[in-house]
Formats: sequence, C-alpha cells, structure tokens
Amino acid sequence: MSLRVLPLAPESSPRASDGVLADARPCTLAQCRPGVRATVLGLDDCGSDEACRLRSLGLCEGTSVSVIDARHAMVLDVRGTRLALGSALTAGITVQPHPAAQTSRG
Repeated sequence: MSLRVLPLAPESSPRASDGVLADARPCTLAQCRPGVRATVLGLDDCGSDEACRLRSLGLCEGTSVSVIDARHAMVLDVRGTRLALGSALTAGITVQPHPAAQTSRG
C-alpha cells in the first residue's frame, strides 16, 4: 500500500485579535503587521549592497525588531532606533516572528 501525499494549500498566517501573528513561522518582514516583534534570520534576498547597508544600520541576523507602522513604508524599531524601509527591502528580509503570547507593547 502506498501513501499519497497531497500538497498543502497556501494558508494565511492566523492573527490574534490585535493583528499580531498567532502562528510564529518564518516569513518575510513584509508579511508582518504593526505590533509584531520578530528576530531577523537573514538578509539573503536583499542585494549585497543593500544587505551591507542594513547591517551597518544595526539590522543584522539575530537582531530583534518591532514593526511600528506598515502603511507607506515599514517603520521598525531596531535597537532603540526607528528605521523606515520600502517594500522591496522588507520582502528580502527573512524573520522569525515572536509568538503572540510573548509580544509586549511599549
């Protein structure tokens, strides 16, 4: 008897009532909403010049970031400094969102 593996349907990340990701799967920074805290996993999908510039601004692998706003540009709190990044850059940054239960607002 052989088992048949069915492809998974694309699913949207469930969100808690405040818009914070309830399921903490790695995703791009562009997929995060205001209020989400996440840890940067990689800048691999950014160009090398952009990745170098982001690292010099403190946005590097292992850094915890908070999404403050995501209307026109994504505004982040990175180590106490606010950075505004465009959608092309945030789409190239892989993050691990913190579970909603561990997210703090402040």
